[in-house]
Amino acid sequence: MNVKRFVADNMQQALRMVSAELGADAVIVSSKKLERGIEVVASVDMAGAAAASQPGELERQLRLQRELDAAREATRESEAQRKRDREDLVRRSDLSGAEGIREALNALRSGGPESTPQKPSEGQSAGAQSSAHRTAPAQQTADSGEYQTRLQEMQGELRELKDWLVSHQGSAWDTRRPLTWQQSQLWQRCQDMGLEPAWADRIASASPDEGELENAWQQAMAMIQSDLPVASPGLLERGGKIALVGPTGAGKTTTIGKIAARFVLRHGPESVAFVTLDNYRVAAHDQLRTFARILGVTLKVVKQGDDLAKAIDSVSNKKLVLIDSAGLASQDPHFSVQLSMLKQAGAGIHKLLVLPLTSQARCLQENYEHFKAAGLNGCVFTKMDECFSLGAGMSVAALTRMPVTLVTDGPHIPDDLHYPDAARLVKLAEQMARMARTRWQAAEAMSLANQQQSFQHGV
Repeated sequence: MNVKRFVADNMQQALRMVSAELGADAVIVSSKKLERGIEVVASVDMAGAAAASQPGELERQLRLQRELDAAREATRESEAQRKRDREDLVRRSDLSGAEGIREALNALRSGGPESTPQKPSEGQSAGAQSSAHRTAPAQQTADSGEYQTRLQEMQGELRELKDWLVSHQGSAWDTRRPLTWQQSQLWQRCQDMGLEPAWADRIASASPDEGELENAWQQAMAMIQSDLPVASPGLLERGGKIALVGPTGAGKTTTIGKIAARFVLRHGPESVAFVTLDNYRVAAHDQLRTFARILGVTLKVVKQGDDLAKAIDSVSNKKLVLIDSAGLASQDPHFSVQLSMLKQAGAGIHKLLVLPLTSQARCLQENYEHFKAAGLNGCVFTKMDECFSLGAGMSVAALTRMPVTLVTDGPHIPDDLHYPDAARLVKLAEQMARMARTRWQAAEAMSLANQQQSFQHGV
C-alpha cells in the first residue's frame, strides 16, 4: 500500500501536492486541520481503503511516518549545526602556524569547537576539567546510541507495516477479503505447485493466522489431499463397460491397451472386448487392432451411422468392454455426433476423461468443458512420467469433483498403470515444485555470476 501524509497551508495546495506525487488516481483517506495549515492522508491503491477501514492500523502508520519525519529533521539539523561549527572554527582559528593547524584538525576530528582543549580557568581544577571532558563524549555516545536504537525500532515497525500492507492486498479472487502474511505465503506455495488460483485461495484462507509457517503448510497439504477426489480401487478387477474420451494424443488407446493387458493376465483373453468409434483418421484403429491381435481379444469397429448400443450388446458376454473414442476438436462437426452416441449407448457405460499431465492448465480445463456433456464419471491421469507439475490435473479433478480413477506413468504395458493415491500425488506435486524452484534459483545465481564475471573483465 502507498499511503502518504501531506501538510500544506490550505486544502488546494495539499490536493496539488497529492496529485503531483501520487497521480490522478490518488484517494483522500483523511484530512484534519493543524495549527498552521492542514494535514491530508492519501493513497493510490485498494489497500489504502483497507487501511482506512482499520483506524488503529492507519493511526499507527501515520505515527510512524511522523516519527520518521522528526528523526530525519533532527538528523538534518545535527548535520547543519556540525557544519556551522566547523566553519566557525575555521574562521576563528589562526591557520598561519603549525599550532593553529593542529588545533583546527583536532577540533574537526572531535566534531566541533566544543571539544577543543581549553586552558583551565582560575578556580577550575585540572581534575574537574578532565572529568567534564570525559563526561561530554560519554553523553554524546549515549544520545547517539539511543537515537540509533529508536531508529532501528522504527525501521522494524515500518518493515512489519510493509509486510502487513503487502499481504492485505486481498485475495486473487476476492480483493475485499485480505489475506494475512502467512496466508499469502501459503497461497504462493500453492501457486508454485500449479494449483488453480481459486483452489489455492480457498486453501490459504482456511489456514490459521498464527503459528509456524511450516505447520500451517502441512495443514494446507492435508487439505489439498482431502480435496482431491480419488476413486476406490477395483476397476481392473470388476470389469464393466468403460469408455475413454479426451483430446488427440492424450493416451487413450495406450491406456486401453494397459487396462486390457492387466485384465487378460487375470481373467483370460475371452473376457475382454474392444469397441472403437475412431473412423475419422487414416489407420485410426490400427494400434487398437494390433493390441487385439497380440492379446487375442475381440475388436468391434462402429462405423459412422451405426448404433453403438448394438455393438456393445454384441459383446455383452464379455466381462470387460473397453470403448475407444476419436480425439476430435470441439469445432469438428463429428464431435457432437460422437458425444451423442456415447450418451445414447446407455447409463451403464463408465466414461473417463483422459487428462495428459503434460498439457497446460487451460487446455485441461477446456478438455473438461468439451467432454462433460458426455456425462463423465471420472478421469485418468496420463504421462505423469513426462510432466513437471501435477497441479493443473489435480485442480481439474478437485474443482469439478471428478474422481481420479487411474494413473499411468510410462509406456510399458501393462506395468505403468496404477490406482491413484491422494497422499502420494500431493507429495509428488510438492517435490516437483521444490525442484523447479531450486533449478530456477540455480539458473539465476549462475546468470548473476556470469554478469559479474563479465563486468570484472570489462566485457
